Amino acid sequence: MTAVAVWSRSPSPQDLLDARLARGWTPTPTDTRDGPQVLGYAACALPRAL
Repeated sequence: MTAVAVWSRSPSPQDLLDARLARGWTPTPTDTRDGPQVLGYAACALPRAL
């Protein structure tokens, strides 16, 4: 098995999120007791409520 690196450095969570968003990915809410919520670092992709 061969691994191929696509990053010249270790990517940050923001780098990984930006790459996913650039490919058209969107965060998917998870049903929780408090209603649907985007969990984890993906929540950073959503606009913040004032």
